[in-house]
Amino acid sequence: MGERVRRFVFRFDAVKRQREAMLDVAKGELAEVVQRHALAVELLAEKREALAVMAAGRQSGAFDPRLERVRQLHLHALRDEIGRREAQLVELDAALGEVRSKVAEAHRRLRAIEVLEERDREAWKLETAREEQQEADERSAQRFGRD
Repeated sequence: MGERVRRFVFRFDAVKRQREAMLDVAKGELAEVVQRHALAVELLAEKREALAVMAAGRQSGAFDPRLERVRQLHLHALRDEIGRREAQLVELDAALGEVRSKVAEAHRRLRAIEVLEERDREAWKLETAREEQQEADERSAQRFGRD
């Protein structure tokens, strides 16, 4: 007798695939924001270091007002740039928090479907085992019960 192959089919498989795709998109957004944040931190550190070097580096020897004016303008430009970078970093910190929340929500939504799938799979296993036991009982009854 040929035994049929029983295969579990999740009724919400399309929803699960969609939620997996949404999680992948959210993770991609997170990676992008993390990369932009890291770059902003790196650029801010470079500007701060340049400011420290420039502020500490006075010319030795005769004082030249023109060179000092250029140095002061450069210091002012560096301070402005640092201010812009710090503001950008604050924005990126906020964006990072939002995207992390989005990823967490996508994880929760996917996990809800996974729990449902696990429950359905367990119910399917129990039903399959019950059907197999019923078939075995019927075969036994046919062989031994009707003599």
